[in-house]
Amino acid sequence: MAVPRAVVWPRDPHTAAKHDLLKKYLQPWARILLTHHDSVTYAEGFAGPGVYIGGEPGSPVVAHRVFAEALQQRPKGARMVLVEEDARRVQKLQHQLVLAREHTPDEISARMQTELHTGTCHPTLLDRLRSGGHLGKPLFVLLDSYGGPDIPFSLLQQLAQFQRTEVMLTFVPNFLTRFAEKNDGHRAAGDAAFGGTDWHGVFTQPAARKFAYLRDRYRESIKRAGFPHTLYFEMVDEGGHPLYLLYGTRHALGVEKMKDAMWSVDPAYGVQYRDPRDVQQQALDLEFEPNTDPLGRMLLEVIVGSPGGQLVEDLQQYTLLETVYRPAQVISLIERMRDGKAVATEPRRITKKTRVFPYAEKPGQGELF
Repeated sequence: MAVPRAVVWPRDPHTAAKHDLLKKYLQPWARILLTHHDSVTYAEGFAGPGVYIGGEPGSPVVAHRVFAEALQQRPKGARMVLVEEDARRVQKLQHQLVLAREHTPDEISARMQTELHTGTCHPTLLDRLRSGGHLGKPLFVLLDSYGGPDIPFSLLQQLAQFQRTEVMLTFVPNFLTRFAEKNDGHRAAGDAAFGGTDWHGVFTQPAARKFAYLRDRYRESIKRAGFPHTLYFEMVDEGGHPLYLLYGTRHALGVEKMKDAMWSVDPAYGVQYRDPRDVQQQALDLEFEPNTDPLGRMLLEVIVGSPGGQLVEDLQQYTLLETVYRPAQVISLIERMRDGKAVATEPRRITKKTRVFPYAEKPGQGELF
């Protein structure tokens, strides 16, 4: 989306689905970390006004509600660090947070600290996290920008130094594909976002490949910044408009919990997912047990490309770290692929230690995929 000029604006389907995803991830995140730590911190670099024209809550209010609920179960603390550039929106957000606290028990509010700052995401956010002593402690950072190259690679590098920090980012490639090739300033902003010039290869890509090329380079930059486990997928609204979401963590468990949250997003928002690795780019409805045919195609490619086959546990690890699917879906899918004569298994009973091979009569092919 373009940077809005109004103080508040309508909530689009992408945003509704993102906020539902955020809520359903933060709920287990807060519960797990507050079991082992005295406090957790939630931070935003593009906090917005905290409300939309229809009265729907913005992400800071969504997070506030999640933490207020979590603290009712645990005598711990939660802190929020919110940065917004537009002073009008800061004022609006302040009012929304006051309203949220009015619906929070005083005893819970006393254990929640909120810092609201006027300024650009960078360097304001990092400065405030550092000066407030938030770095090095459990920290979730939402960088839900307006789609331009406005999240510096250096910021991600700084955040990734800390074991318990996680990030979720939005990425919309339109700006760079439209303006950066012929504009030195925009190209320099892209260099700062990607941490180098490798992304310049997009200028020689065919039009149909430009978005995917930038998405893949951006995921690589998040890993290079220091987040070894990343999840990236595409949200598509009913009008076919795409939005990439990327998540970075130092812990594979975080990826698993994020996927659980993904597939529990309310389908009423009219958004579907696409897995970037699926060559057919099949749209997936928001449902806890989605169509796994795209995963079958991806696993078959891995199996065919592996002399000696692949262990089920390795396919589950690949599924966790490289696709939008969940490892729990692999065994039943392998059974279906075997019934469809796409693969063979040894032994026949499928466990984590079962080895999966291409079907001998039709190597690399399958009736179902």
